[in-house]
Amino acid sequence: MSLLLARLDSVLANSGKYVLEKEERIEELQGKRASALKLEDKLWINKMLYDEYFVYNADSAMAYVDDNIEIAGLLGRKDKKQEWILNKVFLLTAQGLLHEAEKELQHVDMASLGEETIFQYYDTKIYLYSHLVQFIGSRLELVNSYHTLETELKHEAKHHITPEHPSYYSFCASLHKEYPRSAEGDSIKAKLKEIVDKSLLATRTDAINAYALAVMYYNEGDEYNYEKYLACSAIADIKNCNRDIASLEELSNMLYLQGDIDRGYVYISHCLKAALLYPNRVRVINISAVMDKLQHAYSQRNEMQEGKLRKSLRIVSILSVVLFVSVLFICLQFGKLSRSRKKLDEANRLLNLHVGELSDAHRMLADVNKELSEINERLKESNNRLLESNYVKEEYIGYVFSLCSNYITKLEEYRKNIGRKLKAGQIDDIKSLVSGNTIVQGELKEFYHSFDAIFLHVYPDFVEDFNSLLRDEERIVLKEGELLNTELRIYALVRLGINDSVKIAEFLHCSPQTVYNNRLKTRNKAAIPKDEFAERVHLLGKMQK
Repeated sequence: MSLLLARLDSVLANSGKYVLEKEERIEELQGKRASALKLEDKLWINKMLYDEYFVYNADSAMAYVDDNIEIAGLLGRKDKKQEWILNKVFLLTAQGLLHEAEKELQHVDMASLGEETIFQYYDTKIYLYSHLVQFIGSRLELVNSYHTLETELKHEAKHHITPEHPSYYSFCASLHKEYPRSAEGDSIKAKLKEIVDKSLLATRTDAINAYALAVMYYNEGDEYNYEKYLACSAIADIKNCNRDIASLEELSNMLYLQGDIDRGYVYISHCLKAALLYPNRVRVINISAVMDKLQHAYSQRNEMQEGKLRKSLRIVSILSVVLFVSVLFICLQFGKLSRSRKKLDEANRLLNLHVGELSDAHRMLADVNKELSEINERLKESNNRLLESNYVKEEYIGYVFSLCSNYITKLEEYRKNIGRKLKAGQIDDIKSLVSGNTIVQGELKEFYHSFDAIFLHVYPDFVEDFNSLLRDEERIVLKEGELLNTELRIYALVRLGINDSVKIAEFLHCSPQTVYNNRLKTRNKAAIPKDEFAERVHLLGKMQK
């Protein structure tokens, strides 16, 4: 609810903007009216000017009503003349000229009214009698009489309004406003709520619908929704520049009952200003009654505030005496404090000298600690490298001994095989055996497999870590059964500290140019700067311990 009231406050603060927009529309219509030559055109433009004025300025609206009554007579349009007499009755009622409105209503010839105008006739009479109820106030017999007549007129008017009429649901709501209602009344309320909730709250129809819905909630005792839809109606009325504004008047009275005097006074002041500009004599009386209550509440609040102010003044006087004594005591304490501060300053001076010396000592100690930390880090790094080197040496020494032993065994078998063939005189078999390279290729393949196995035993994550240095699309994918390929073997030897391409070529039984080309090709695939690639390879792989 606070958000809705804040929105209403904003709309009220900008009411001048809506007035300017209305004045611009009126000025434009008046220009069209001045240039209109045909009576029919003037009749229609007067209607549009009346729509702008009828809840904005009753005197101006009345001028266009009288003009249209005369034009309708000149055109021989009796139905239009009756319609504009009804509009005149509405304006007289809105201004509080109720006796004149009753007299003017007697001039209406119902036989000349169309179906829609008949509803307007009943609606205008209902509007007149509702104002008569407000005007006569305490005369109970007349109030009951007008209430009865108003109810009869509503039931008669219902026969002359269709659901397509803009006022259909708000009118039906007035027939079912008492609580508890029938199922039809609940249906009307639900439909009216749907219409209001979806509306932009910018037209007089929106304001009337919201007000009718608020009245239904009021008769149910639902104060929250009553206040909510009164605020919605008030927003629409202000945007429409309605100066005959009932919703804001009732809302200000409700805020007064809730204790929100300031906001209620702002709202009722706007209502009074609007009623005086319209002018509406009946509404001015009602607004004055609400304003009197608000002013009385203001007076009571001011009296309470004055009482609180006098009480506060006495308390302040007592506190002033206490403050004077306190200041005197504080001055004496300041004298003692000044003497103590001098002694403390001298002690601080001596302490600062010692603190300075201590700070120098701490700084020197920090420098020494930093140097020791750096030495420890270097020592730790050296130990790690030494540990890794020792581990690699142990693994590869065992591997070399095993490999040498295997080759000695194979050489012995090869010697015996040749010896047997010599004894048997199989010279051609011996020539075939020593001239082919099948044995060498097989031994190299077995050698590579053994190297791959022992290297991946030492560095099990080497392939994955090496691929992390390459761009995603250039990563090395090994064939099924492969442990390493030539490219990975070259950098496995680099990881072991063998950087010379000639030595790597001798180890892999290929040309140095092949090794060089492979290394250059791999560096071009790198996701990191090329000059950092070899150094990063040296750091790859976590040893398997």
